[in-house]
Amino acid sequence: MLNGSNARNYSVSLSSGDSFQQIATDGGMLNEPVEMETLTLTPAERAEIIIDFDQLQDVRNLALVDEQGTILLPFEVSEKKTSDELSAELNSFKVTEEERNLPVTKRLELFGMMDMVTINGKKFDKERIDMTQKVGESEIWELSNKPDPMGGMIHPFHIHGTQFKVLSVNGEEPDDNLQGWKDTIALHPGDRVRIAISFANKGVYMYHCHILEHEDNGMMGQIEVN
Repeated sequence: MLNGSNARNYSVSLSSGDSFQQIATDGGMLNEPVEMETLTLTPAERAEIIIDFDQLQDVRNLALVDEQGTILLPFEVSEKKTSDELSAELNSFKVTEEERNLPVTKRLELFGMMDMVTINGKKFDKERIDMTQKVGESEIWELSNKPDPMGGMIHPFHIHGTQFKVLSVNGEEPDDNLQGWKDTIALHPGDRVRIAISFANKGVYMYHCHILEHEDNGMMGQIEVN
């Protein structure tokens, strides 16, 4: 599943209230299936899920729905067959001790709504390089979403050219379904997220809020990898 909306977040669940399993995120497989009843995707986030229809008691009028009950994907289950069980070990993703002990070297503060949006108090300038990083070296970035007087909104932070590991969300271990490779992460108002990130290739890469209207209004920056 991909949330390809310009700004809308989706909280997806089964109309029956049954659970499903998430097996992958933006950058590939999770280490093991994560059972959940609701999955929230902000713009640009991706996920792969498994629905075991054989385990559901009632498959009539079954669909994936949003938080208002709007049908996103209806299912017509005409036959149920028992399939092979899903493997309990899907990947070997891990955060290393070295990554956990690295200091924060970059801090990015996302702020604003509508056209009044900034990263670290600045709007995008194509002539400006905002940060630099050495190719192949891991660094720890701290991302924050500063609330405004209206309370603020979710900003999905996205970066080009690489994937990252989520180390913590507000000082706590990330949810199980965030413990895999990511390139987009939802920052709720007041959130502070630490990620471990490295680049395999030299070049200039964009990072930005993935709400289309926000990036169009300058909620972007550039990092040069050399």
